[in-house]
Amino acid sequence: LEKFRRVAGLTQQELADKAGVDVTIISKLETHGGRRRASYDNMIRLARALNLDPEELAPVDERRVERSA
Repeated sequence: LEKFRRVAGLTQQELADKAGVDVTIISKLETHGGRRRASYDNMIRLARALNLDPEELAPVDERRVERSA
């Protein structure tokens, strides 16, 4: 999350305001080394605020992997 936020040129507070979430959510997500997970609703809000697909914010182990038949 931090990488995407910094690329967008936003502070934690600016992203929180844009996404409509509390800044402590962003702080906790960024400071726990990816071990904290956002709720589905918050992940959608954060992704939209960053103009991303929500899957881009999902941890790698939670992303759908397409397999060729």
